[in-house]
Amino acid sequence: MEKKTIVARIEVIKGKENEFLSIAETLVGNTRKEEGNISYTLYQNPENPAQFIFYEEYKDQAAMDFHAASKHFNSFAKNIEGLQAKDIIIESF
Repeated sequence: MEKKTIVARIEVIKGKENEFLSIAETLVGNTRKEEGNISYTLYQNPENPAQFIFYEEYKDQAAMDFHAASKHFNSFAKNIEGLQAKDIIIESF
């Protein structure tokens, strides 16, 4: 298996956490239904609630590419514009 892992770090503008979580909920639910998704978890920093981490695992590069091109991912990216305090940091393993 050629498992792929992504860690995406997002910091939102303070006070926008609930709005972000509402948008992210749809993304998480739909991504977990993708055939090539192994796991997809969103964590919120308890010490700084404006900081979030997506921990994502896919069975292979094709599954990761499918996710990146999905309607729900692109909708999420568009809908969080203006909520981010900093640029998203994405690490791939």
